[in-house]
Amino acid sequence: MENLDPAIQKRIEESWARQKLMSLYEAKITGTGRGYFEATVQAKEALLRTNGIFHGGVIAAMADSAGGYSAGTLHEKDASFLTIEFKINFLRQARGEKLIARATVLKGGQTITVSRVDVFVENDTLVATAIVTLIKEK
Repeated sequence: MENLDPAIQKRIEESWARQKLMSLYEAKITGTGRGYFEATVQAKEALLRTNGIFHGGVIAAMADSAGGYSAGTLHEKDASFLTIEFKINFLRQARGEKLIARATVLKGGQTITVSRVDVFVENDTLVATAIVTLIKEK
């Protein structure tokens, strides 16, 4: 994986810090590269269903955010992306101490970007896969 230019890395980190939902989740950036973004959230009661598994909405929000930030790693200038299509398959219960969203750009463009996001619990058990299509805001 190609490392990010330090200016892009700084921009990504500053933008992530402004994401109110990700701040509420206490989600952290745990990996970046050109066309790649990874974020992790620790289990806490507010993010779990009553049976102790991560809520599907939390999984989806992590996938959506990671997909958007993977697109942002491809642009030198500050860029903002909006999700225009989102499809997620929940593959199994997300029971664990942390949730990890790993996003990889499948097709990057000047306007439209498509990313795949795989979501795992800490033992690398795949719990969901999403395809996120984003449009670059003008």
